[in-house]
Amino acid sequence: MRRFARFALRFMLWATVAAIAPAHGQSAFITMETTLPIAAYASFALAADSNSFAPDSPENKGLLDKGFGFPVRVQRVLDRHVQVVSPSAKLLLTVPFGWRGFDDGKRTRLFTPMGNIGITLHALPLDGFTDWDDVRGKVWNLARQTAEARAKKDPRYQARLIRLADGTFGMRETNINEGEDGPYSSVILFRRHPDDPKLAIRMNLYAPIEEFERYMGLAGLMLRDMSAMQ
Repeated sequence: MRRFARFALRFMLWATVAAIAPAHGQSAFITMETTLPIAAYASFALAADSNSFAPDSPENKGLLDKGFGFPVRVQRVLDRHVQVVSPSAKLLLTVPFGWRGFDDGKRTRLFTPMGNIGITLHALPLDGFTDWDDVRGKVWNLARQTAEARAKKDPRYQARLIRLADGTFGMRETNINEGEDGPYSSVILFRRHPDDPKLAIRMNLYAPIEEFERYMGLAGLMLRDMSAMQ
């Protein structure tokens, strides 16, 4: 769970992006992707039922006692996945059976029992940006700087920018070698909030390197199916 705790604070691009100067071109080692894989929820399910989301389960009570926040509430039980409420992001999210979910009022955290694979979502204000292109340009500039610094430390590191047809954008990284848990991979995606034009949704998926490509399919599913909280 150490890696999961670190991800609550890592990659907070929003806090510093407004101070970053305009980009001066794209680093040669960063390529662009325009699609995400889409898989099936059943392929990510880790259990045959939705019991892992029960607030009174011993595991969820233990995380509640540790101050993770409150277990997410299940809105609907579907085919090998559930629809849960994200109060902090004002969203309905779809999550595979066997996962867990907590919301601390600032972010929603969704993760596997081992904590080595997880997704964190924030709703972030668009104050100070002129439009969505301005958001993307400034976030990408900081992302390039981050990628350049990491590539200098480890030649195995790779980064790719992402821009989807619906305006969603971000960056995926492979072989991030930080901390005691060993290398991992991550993708950060920004999309407009489906109901509030003053907010953006920031999604961060992290996974072990050998499972990252497959779990990119789950990120694609969740982006496709997230909706405004009713």
